[in-house]
Amino acid sequence: MAGLLLQLERALHHLSGAAHDESVGVEVVDDVSRHRAGDVVAQEQDKNSVRSGARILGDRGTSLWRTLQIWIMAYRESGVFSGKYFLTTNVQASGRIVGLLRNGVDGESVTETVAALRRAGAGGRSLPKDGPPTKVQVIVDDVLAEPDKVLGQLLSRIELVEDYDVKAARSEIANGFGIDPAVDRDQVLDALVGWFHSVLKDAWDEGRPAIVSRKASLTQCRKIERSLVRSRLLPRPASDLDVAPGDVARTRGRPFVDHLGRIETEDDEVLEAIEHFVRFNVEKDRLAREGEIPLREWTDRGNRLKQRWVQERRRVKLEHGSRTRVERGKLILAGTTYNHHEALLGQPCHELYMTSGHYHRLADDDLVWWDPDYQGTRDA
Repeated sequence: MAGLLLQLERALHHLSGAAHDESVGVEVVDDVSRHRAGDVVAQEQDKNSVRSGARILGDRGTSLWRTLQIWIMAYRESGVFSGKYFLTTNVQASGRIVGLLRNGVDGESVTETVAALRRAGAGGRSLPKDGPPTKVQVIVDDVLAEPDKVLGQLLSRIELVEDYDVKAARSEIANGFGIDPAVDRDQVLDALVGWFHSVLKDAWDEGRPAIVSRKASLTQCRKIERSLVRSRLLPRPASDLDVAPGDVARTRGRPFVDHLGRIETEDDEVLEAIEHFVRFNVEKDRLAREGEIPLREWTDRGNRLKQRWVQERRRVKLEHGSRTRVERGKLILAGTTYNHHEALLGQPCHELYMTSGHYHRLADDDLVWWDPDYQGTRDA
């Protein structure tokens, strides 16, 4: 399981650094592979260990030689090498061959690395003296059956990735996907990993090659970012915003409470209005302080609410002109504050206190009111 998880993390890492027209596959032609226009441009073998201090990829280790055999066998079938081969492990690798690969094989080091490979391969050929060769020796002999030129071409294309740490790699992956620094990087990556796993599983369930394009991963990344931005714009639930008795006592003397009194509003409704007013002010200040909502939006939103209040007053006057002043006032209050949820920066805002409280904030500034006969101290 740990090995498979390493493959998935590495596949996502490749996607973060892939070219715009590339795709990444898992268990398609290798543990991980990169594809472009139908061609395999890179392959990867992943070697994972959950044991502390484990030795991986030693000169006589099965993991090293089996990896080379897999790539040699693919070459025999196609007649061409991939442009790049990644040999990745989550621990520190060891051995003479690994040491040469660590520095990169090119130029004069190709001959030295091929020679080291042959020496390591010959080291176990005499053991055991009686009986068939060991399993690893069979693999070794198969690999070394290739001429030096072929072995050199393969070795020069190998990039060793040691001590791969998923958490440490997250910064590079985030940069590769161009994740907006204004959102939580880890939240985006966690969601992206979940989506990636789901896409791969669907492909395997349907018998399709598990290949994901760079374009698809970027599209999903942007969707996740937008979702997180929208969630940041959402006010907190009313249940998360306690209104203390002291807040209620301090607020009872405010002008918006006087407006409620003019239409003989019941005490429980006055208390609810006070709670909405307090909660709205807390969230408005928080969202403004954190820079999530521009100040202009609060002004525009207030104007939209005020315009809706004007229309509600006209409707009540037209439909209920024969009712008493108090009755008409209560209808205006109900039509504006009971059920309406005004959007915030173009996003749905379902917390009622954010609309009701905003109306009471406007009433506190004498910009709206409920008594239809009230003249106001400002131009309405």
